[in-house]
Amino acid sequence: MKERNKNNSIIFLTTLSVYLGLVLVGGAVSPVLAQAAATRNFNVQDEIEIKDDLDNKPDEDLADLAGLTGNYFDNLKDFVENIQKLQQIEKFDFDFDSFYVEESNSSQCGLETTRKVISTSNVDRINNRWLTPAIVDATISFEDYGFAGDCLPNKDFGDDKAISYGLKISYDESSLKFEISLVKESPQKAEKLLEKLNQSYKLYKVDEDEIIVKQIYEHTSFKSENNQVFIVTRLPRGSLDELLKQNAKAGGQ
Repeated sequence: MKERNKNNSIIFLTTLSVYLGLVLVGGAVSPVLAQAAATRNFNVQDEIEIKDDLDNKPDEDLADLAGLTGNYFDNLKDFVENIQKLQQIEKFDFDFDSFYVEESNSSQCGLETTRKVISTSNVDRINNRWLTPAIVDATISFEDYGFAGDCLPNKDFGDDKAISYGLKISYDESSLKFEISLVKESPQKAEKLLEKLNQSYKLYKVDEDEIIVKQIYEHTSFKSENNQVFIVTRLPRGSLDELLKQNAKAGGQ
């Protein structure tokens, strides 16, 4: 705020100097010129305020989303490793097993300790009891991702607003797919979040030694539809087989 006042003072003094200079050299100062000078003062002030917004807010947004992106890769890596461990002890078979999990979460806005949360999931319908803990761990690890959404009216919370997000995890013989959906107030805000997510994705530095994270990074994309934003990772079956071989080789060394 002090810096902005300083800039405003400089603008005012510069405008005043131009005005007095014209008077001292005998030039006529028309009302139009005086009005133009005053108008320019206000315009420059607006530009300063806009510049402040562009300089500060995007940095904060990108910092938050960079953390979201990094956690996404790490959490998904943990899930892939858990699936691979089940494969190694013959409790999950990439050739024959399949699953589909869908979960939705809504969290009450504005409360820190007594927040109401409504969650629906079909995890309990998974037939493979060895797989269930890995999926439950994955859904829990992504619970905080809703902060990227907006507080919106929700009939399940009465007069209160809530942040909602969805989670889908599936596997068939072709791929392992993971998807998070975030709800924004409008399509315009969804597009803005999409832009920031793509920026944070491009700024993310992949560690070449983190083989699984590298594969996740290369097979992750972002999209928006209406007022929703989707983070989608699809690991092809071939990638999973290769990761399993590399892990087995590393374990045998």
